[in-house]
Amino acid sequence: MRVSIEFPENVIFNYSMTITKAHENSGGHLAHDKVVTIIGDCRDAWFESMGFPGCIVESIGIVNSDLMLMYIAEGFHNDELGVELALGDMNKYGGDMLMRATRTHDDQELFRAKSGFVFYDYQQRKVTKRPTIFDQKAGINENKAL
Repeated sequence: MRVSIEFPENVIFNYSMTITKAHENSGGHLAHDKVVTIIGDCRDAWFESMGFPGCIVESIGIVNSDLMLMYIAEGFHNDELGVELALGDMNKYGGDMLMRATRTHDDQELFRAKSGFVFYDYQQRKVTKRPTIFDQKAGINENKAL
């Protein structure tokens, strides 16, 4: 593989979804652009679970700073996926969301992703520090590594 994403053991959120026909491409398997959609859906569900709908934390949003994908196996219509989310490389402005998608019926890993994000004040149009309430809800402790 040309890209390698190490997935940590500190899973903080689990997301489930089923691949639909709309997720398939002309090759009959999970399309790459739909993988990006699944990553966004998982992120949105995680923020929502912490009480931050729309990825808004005390009027502060997020901006995706980068994305890396590692494809491992094909996914098909009606495959049920479990997507695990962990955090890594946190800094005062954001960090990385790491995701691993596994087909539930055979435990086959389909993809891994690293999605960088920073907090962004849309009114001031600039990157801003991570809100304290986000750290509290996400279980981030500055004194311990994630």
